[in-house]
Order: sequence, then structure tokens, then C-alpha cells
Amino acid sequence: MAIVQMRGKGTITFPAKLRNKYKLQEGEVFTIIDLGGGSFLLKPKVLEVDKFASRIAKRLKEENVSLDDLLQTLDEERKTYYQENYVKK
Repeated sequence: MAIVQMRGKGTITFPAKLRNKYKLQEGEVFTIIDLGGGSFLLKPKVLEVDKFASRIAKRLKEENVSLDDLLQTLDEERKTYYQENYVKK
């Protein structure tokens, strides 16, 4: 168990042992859950964009799609979109 102290503006410093153990970095975002009775639960908040990025990376690896393949396809799609939406016929 670790003891922490709240400082000005509600700042709490995590003990170095916990920061190292859980690889917590400056700027990390947490969700605080009020359990009642003065108890709180802090959990790292995983941003939705990070979840999507992980899912995409996993899928690309499964499909054996390289970054170059992905960028080429995105460029081709961008050109097609431009032609269909901005070029007068």
C-alpha cells in the first residue's frame, strides 16, 4: 500500500514504484470512479482512437498489408474522391 498527499489544485503524485510498474507517463489520463464512503478507483483511460489504431494495426498485420501498401491505396482513393467530387464534367 502506498500513501499519497493531495497538494495545491488537487495534484496527487503517484509513487515512483507504481509509475514504473505500470509504465505511467506524464500527461496520462485517468478515469476516477467514486465508490462511495470516501473510496475512489483510478484507472487509466484508454482513448477510443488508441483502441481503433490497435485494431487497425492488428488487422493490417493479419492481412499482410504494409504501410507502403496502405499509403498507396489511400493516395489512390484520395485522387478518385477528388475526381468524383471536385472535377467538373
